[in-house]
Amino acid sequence: MAACVITALVGCGGGSGSSGTSGATATSTVNHVPVVVDGGPPQVDAVNILYTTVTVCAPGSTTACQTIDHVQVDTGSTGFRVLASALANGLAPSRLRQATDANGNSIVECVQFADGYSWGPVKVADLAIAGETARNVAIQVIGDPAYPSSLIPGACVNIPNAEEDTLLQFGANAILGIGNFVQDCGPYCAQPGVQDGSAYNDCTSVAPVTCQPAAVEPSAQVSNPIASFASDNNGALIQLPSISGSGATTTSGTLTFGIGTQSNNKLGAATIYTLDPNDGTLLTTYAGVQLSQSYVDSGSNAYFFPDAGIPACPDTSYFYCPSSTLSRSGQLQGISGKVKNVSFVVSNADSLPATDAVDTGLAGPSGSTLPQSFTWGLPFFYGRNVFVVLEGATVSGVQGPAVAF
Repeated sequence: MAACVITALVGCGGGSGSSGTSGATATSTVNHVPVVVDGGPPQVDAVNILYTTVTVCAPGSTTACQTIDHVQVDTGSTGFRVLASALANGLAPSRLRQATDANGNSIVECVQFADGYSWGPVKVADLAIAGETARNVAIQVIGDPAYPSSLIPGACVNIPNAEEDTLLQFGANAILGIGNFVQDCGPYCAQPGVQDGSAYNDCTSVAPVTCQPAAVEPSAQVSNPIASFASDNNGALIQLPSISGSGATTTSGTLTFGIGTQSNNKLGAATIYTLDPNDGTLLTTYAGVQLSQSYVDSGSNAYFFPDAGIPACPDTSYFYCPSSTLSRSGQLQGISGKVKNVSFVVSNADSLPATDAVDTGLAGPSGSTLPQSFTWGLPFFYGRNVFVVLEGATVSGVQGPAVAF
C-alpha cells in the first residue's frame, strides 16, 4: 500500500532571531508530550505521519478551549495551523481574535507545501502543549468558510488541484510547525512591492470580500510556538524508537521542548550540524551528487531524493518500488563543515501491509520542483534522538538554525 505524500516546506529565515534566547533553565515545567505514528484520524490512511495533541484557547481564556488530537509534528515548517473543521467541534474560529492590518483588513495566508497549498486567516490564540504555553501567538485557520477557495490568489496555487483545506486532503487535524525559524516567512514578507499573494494577503472584512497581496511584519506572521514559551524555548527534541524489520502497525515516542534546559533534553553524544540561515538547508551527497537544498524534516513521510535507477511504483510516481529492498547511504554536511554518513534502506512502497502505519524504507523521487533536494523524512527519525535548534538560539556554543543527532 502506498501512502499519500504529506511533505512540509521549510519556511524562510533571515535573521529575525528568537530574542537571543538560549532556553533558560526550567526546573518545574512539564516539557514533554507523547507522540505517535499511526493511521491518523478517521478516514485518513496515513503512513509515517507523526502526531501529538495540542490545546487551543481563545487568548486569555481557560474555558474557551479545545484539545485537538492527531496534530502532525513538523520540523519542516513554522507555525501552528489547524483545520476550521477541527475547531468547529468545540471552539469556533470566530472565538479566536482575527489578525488585522493597520486599516482593519483581515490578514489571510497562503501556505505552500511541497505537495500542495492551504489557505486561511491568521488568528491569535493561546496554545498549550504539555506544561508549556504559547500566549497570543499567531496561527492559521485552514479552510475557514469565511474566506472561501474562490478568494485564493493564482500565485498561491503551486500545484493545480492540490488544495489541502480538508481533513482528507490535509491528513491531520492540524500541523505543529516546530522548524528552525521563529516566523514562517520572516523579513521577506515584510517587504512591500514584492508580494504576489503567494504568502500573505489583506482581505476586506465586509462583503463582497476581496483580497490583495500584503506585506506583513514578522511580529504579525504565523510563528513558531516554541519561541513564545516562557522557558524551554530554544528548540525541541524528537525521540522515536528503532523499528524491528521494515514496518509496524504503530509506534510511539516523545516530543520534548528545550535543549539543555532540563535533565531530559541534554544533547548527550549528539553532534550539531548548522543550517543555511536563509532557508534551513544543508548539503547531502548521494551517489556522488551534491544536493545543496536538503532538509531533515519530520513532516515528510519518506526519504525523497533523485535516483533514476530505482523504479517508481506503477500506481503512483510519488514513491519507489524496487523489486527488493535496497541498501543506500548519503552524507549530510552542515554549513560549518561537520559531516555524517547515514545508511538507510529503500523498500517497495506497494509491499507495505495495509495495517502498517510505519515504514522504515518508504522513499520516493524528489521531483522536478526540488531537483537539488534530499529530504530526510520521518524514516530518518526512527531510532534517533533528533534535535531542532531555533535561529538566534545558542546551544553548546553553536548558534541556530541547526539540527543535531
